[in-house]
Amino acid sequence: MKNLFCLTRHYLICLTLLAPLTAQAHQVSFWNGNKTPSRQLYEQQVLQAALSAAGVKTSIDIDERNLSISEEASVFSKQLFDVFATVQGNPKLNAENKILIAKPIMQGLLGQRLLIIRKTDSARFDAIKQTDEMKKMRSGIPTGWADVTLFKANQYNTVEIGNFETIFQHLVNNDFDYLALGANEIEQVYQQADLEKLDLTIAPTLMLRYNFPVVFYVNPNNPELAKHLNTGLELIIKNGTLKAMFDQHFGHLYSRLHLADRISFELKNPLIKSKIN
Repeated sequence: MKNLFCLTRHYLICLTLLAPLTAQAHQVSFWNGNKTPSRQLYEQQVLQAALSAAGVKTSIDIDERNLSISEEASVFSKQLFDVFATVQGNPKLNAENKILIAKPIMQGLLGQRLLIIRKTDSARFDAIKQTDEMKKMRSGIPTGWADVTLFKANQYNTVEIGNFETIFQHLVNNDFDYLALGANEIEQVYQQADLEKLDLTIAPTLMLRYNFPVVFYVNPNNPELAKHLNTGLELIIKNGTLKAMFDQHFGHLYSRLHLADRISFELKNPLIKSKIN
């Protein structure tokens, strides 16, 4: 196997993967924006590993730009990307033709949601033991996130407001009581946004849980890529490669964040019909 990595201004990565040197590489455009760096790196590596396992020679153009809601909603039809990863059932894609690769890659960790709260509210959240108490707290969610539909369907007090850049100031301003983020990303978000200076903290005893699988979607004009990706994911799931990659990136979080010891509140996800993670 020969791997050739060439980085350009647009994160062009040229990969020669399990293919004869005389074969022409398949060009694949991968949108990998609107997410934390830890997810970007992991999802990029999973895509590369899956295509390698499928035995295709691939040149992957990785674009990490953040897109607006309307741009993400046309990620294939107007932005013309070939593939990207998001939560299954993402409502932004309702009007977009797409191919779902129904093989989750995050081991359900994104659906284990920890809470960013105001430090002054710590005692209020520590006292929560029952679902009804949790539902009364106001959940703040950036406009357009898939979580909005999910929280409302479960009768949680939901405030859809702002965007990811402004959401923490809304929390400081008491526009809502907490922001729920995946256990895989909450620490990185907390550090990068310097939330300590805003007197915000991660609630130490609570967790919301829901089925929130991260999957790849492929441009419907590229069914060959969908076939290769599906095959490759199946292979790296069966041989343990995907689990090993996940453990390397996120395995330490289970003990550090005490996920098994938290009071957990289960929510149903109306965006998907069956549990696949």
